[in-house]
Amino acid sequence: MNWSERILEFPVRAAAVDDFLRELRAHGKGDLNAVLTTLSEGSLCREAVGRWTDNGWIVLAPNQPTVALAGPSFVPQIGLREFCGQTPEADPREPETPLEREEESHDDEHS
Repeated sequence: MNWSERILEFPVRAAAVDDFLRELRAHGKGDLNAVLTTLSEGSLCREAVGRWTDNGWIVLAPNQPTVALAGPSFVPQIGLREFCGQTPEADPREPETPLEREEESHDDEHS
């Protein structure tokens, strides 16, 4: 089980990360200590914080390491699953690649 599954497969962990994400959206900062306490596994905490900081979604507050600030790449629209390392699901109404768009336009011409 990867780190993403280790969070999302456990409702208490997923709820803690969701609360943290909600705080980031609302206040531009979140209680990192609370979410890490709920995750409770050192390796899981390192992987999650590493992912979030590497993506620029959070930065650790310089004078309060138990607080995370919204990072330069944080967007309020990010969903829980993407924040937890899963690929966001594509909108089924939009073609995935330029080639698919081209094929769809040709299909429309032949209808």
